Amino acid sequence: MSALAIYRGRPLRVLHGCYEIAGQGMMLARGLAENGCDAHSLAYRVDWDGRRPDFIVELDRRATPFGKAASMLDAFARWGPRFDVFHFHFGTSFLPRHLDLPLLRAMGKKIVFHFHGCEIRDKAHMLAHQRLATCTECDPFCVPARQAKLRALAARYADRVFYSTLDLGASVPRGVHLPLAIETDRWERAALDRPLPDFARRDGVNGPVVVAHAPTNRLIKGTRYVEAAVEALRAEFPKLELRLIDRRPWAAMPEFLAGCDILVDQLMMGWYGLLAIEGMAERRAVVAFIRGDLRSAQFDCPVVSAEPATITNVLRELVSDPSRRAALGEAGARFVRREHDTRAVGETLLRHYRGLPGLEPPKGASRAAGVAGAAGGAGGGSPSAAAGA
Repeated sequence: MSALAIYRGRPLRVLHGCYEIAGQGMMLARGLAENGCDAHSLAYRVDWDGRRPDFIVELDRRATPFGKAASMLDAFARWGPRFDVFHFHFGTSFLPRHLDLPLLRAMGKKIVFHFHGCEIRDKAHMLAHQRLATCTECDPFCVPARQAKLRALAARYADRVFYSTLDLGASVPRGVHLPLAIETDRWERAALDRPLPDFARRDGVNGPVVVAHAPTNRLIKGTRYVEAAVEALRAEFPKLELRLIDRRPWAAMPEFLAGCDILVDQLMMGWYGLLAIEGMAERRAVVAFIRGDLRSAQFDCPVVSAEPATITNVLRELVSDPSRRAALGEAGARFVRREHDTRAVGETLLRHYRGLPGLEPPKGASRAAGVAGAAGGAGGGSPSAAAGA
């Protein structure tokens, strides 16, 4: 157990809630637990992907707004006194209109906001300052007035504010980047258990090449450009196949990715998302649009950058070159283990918590934790990750 996890003579108690966005509450809670915290995750529903956190309050089963509010109040009464840190994702908290935030503050609790995407992304800023962005072709479902309220709540109540992908930095004033987290072993095992057959011949002519893509939001992801690129390349590569990943249960994703050669994440956002990380962990070549100004923050990121104007040529080079895909896959697995594994991200997050006023560790605890981690070989993340680069 990390010495940093000890608070008032016991493990630091952390609750992640109240909505599971890409399973990050679950993953970060597990990463903290791997570093010795008493950490759990809570959600007010189980979505179509089937991710199940530690605590579930099924608000959708309540027939009336009053019933939903009563369940939320019960959740607050049950877990509010128990935990030291409340880490809220995607603009949520326990109670309607965030009425729990001043109560948690009065109870001496630490409050963390964590933003993940269009709940906070500033469309006007992105369109004005970026040639390509998530918002470039999106039919917007963001609500600027609600985003402004979330920023105001974060400024007033949050002891720390995180964002999960680097393109969000401009939309989250005074925010800190915290890398997305996955259980790396789970994805690595899936690829090792299901190796691609006859790998050296998989060049689209002598053997198949499967391109995977997830059109969760076709306008944000640039799906039509991926489809057009694959269609154009079929004249050169008759054994090229496109598989679309659409609302597939989370439990089935490792096996699905294991059957693919190349994963195209997105062509506009400017950074890579969770699916790209999972693909890299499975040693697959991953393609996504990476903004030049963000690439410098992770200069050794092995994601191959492509955008609508270049995706055809980028895919052509990857399809025809199995050896390059293999090298990218090995580099990706190492990168994910270092930057995105739950234990590494959990240690980074724990250090952020213990830097908050009132949660500072006793003198010498941080140094002792670092020595113990080095001796035990535990992953602690890269310097860039620890600094929130």
